[in-house]
Amino acid sequence: MKSVTIAGVQGFYGDSPRSAAMIAQARIAQYLVHDALSELTLSILQKDKLKNPEMGYTRDIEIFTKIVWSVALRKGTKIVTNSGGLNPISAALKIQNILKDMGLTEIKIACVTGDDLMSKLNEIQEKGEPLNNMEDGKPFSENSYPVTHANVYIGAKEIAEALNQGAEIVLTGRVADPALTLGILVHEFGWKLGDNLSDEDWDKLANGILVGHLLECGGQASGGNSYAEWPMDYNLSRLGYPIATVYENGTARFFKPDFMGGKLTRNTLREQLVYEVHDPQNYITPDVICDFTHVQITALTGLDEGIVEVKGAKGKPRPEKLKLFIGLMEGYLTDQFFFFSYPFAYTKAKKFIQAVQEIWNSIPLQIQKKRFDIIGVNGIHGEAAPIPSEDVLNQMNELGVRLTIQHSDPTVGKLAMQAVVCLGLNGPPGVVSVPGWGNEARAQLGLWSSLIPRELVNPKIQWID
Repeated sequence: MKSVTIAGVQGFYGDSPRSAAMIAQARIAQYLVHDALSELTLSILQKDKLKNPEMGYTRDIEIFTKIVWSVALRKGTKIVTNSGGLNPISAALKIQNILKDMGLTEIKIACVTGDDLMSKLNEIQEKGEPLNNMEDGKPFSENSYPVTHANVYIGAKEIAEALNQGAEIVLTGRVADPALTLGILVHEFGWKLGDNLSDEDWDKLANGILVGHLLECGGQASGGNSYAEWPMDYNLSRLGYPIATVYENGTARFFKPDFMGGKLTRNTLREQLVYEVHDPQNYITPDVICDFTHVQITALTGLDEGIVEVKGAKGKPRPEKLKLFIGLMEGYLTDQFFFFSYPFAYTKAKKFIQAVQEIWNSIPLQIQKKRFDIIGVNGIHGEAAPIPSEDVLNQMNELGVRLTIQHSDPTVGKLAMQAVVCLGLNGPPGVVSVPGWGNEARAQLGLWSSLIPRELVNPKIQWID
């Protein structure tokens, strides 16, 4: 039975290229898949693009091109990545120039575009689409914030077509994460996409999405950020990322390189299976709705020891609408950290927060939101965290305080933090602050998620000459 081997070598923007470089050098896989995007990531990239219109892509493409993709391409391995972010064409030109400098002058690079609907928002609403918010149902006409970007999740079709036409690098914008892998499988096996498919076709697509979902977060499938094999007794500094050999019927066998660290097991894959899946019976992607409740994950033994087989996803017809998310400029965020030492660290922290609140209430600054977290007590879980008694907390060696404010005027943050500088001497004893008083306020981007008919979206392939 025909098969193809795919490595998931990046789980987020900022992921280490070390494992990807080792996998590329060993030529273990025919494809490297890089998943660099999240809705948060696109907001980060938009901040870059606001400063420089030529930006908007993940800046780590430079290091990946130099030490991973150049090696992979010379060995015949192809690359599929959504690192293009908000600006795939500009990213592709950057990659092309780096490769040319390294002597790779004939690489075929395809960009998948069409996910950017920023310029079409008014037209879409004029056609009768209210762009209701998925959380509260409000129409987009009630939004009062400036729009920074608007992108829709698209599927695997254009990736497959680009590979059919000989692309060696496929660079996309907001393609749904597992669709990166599905595009490869559609190309390799000739699987059908679209509407009016057979049950067998939908199941194949669902299994392709399953494989892509298990690969998309990189090291999480092989022991990173994992409770499944905790406490860890394996090397984390050179974690081996997951690799899947996928067969034409949709069955996949996962493994990691023997010469790299980490641990890929039935447990790590089970944990990754339910990661970011709200409804396992209806995992919605642009190309197919998946039912993961029938999935079988089996650790193979004997000659195949160290390999985990995955199969059994069921598919349903693809959704009529696609998810659109709109970035909003909601103001600015300014924060500052302080730390208080034993004795009475908790009482000091509370007194400090009280003094800060009183100072800010006494000065005419327009602060929209304030937040006070005590690091080591409720800094992660907030109000959901159970709070021990003050006597117990006062035995802590040290506790931190994070002051955070949201404001519409970028100058307010600096003024607000300068107003509480006096507490360095006037406040509780034993305080240390993180350097950077009055740092520049950070743009605070919000998200408005909605659904739109897929016929309003027109993805296309653009080639880099």
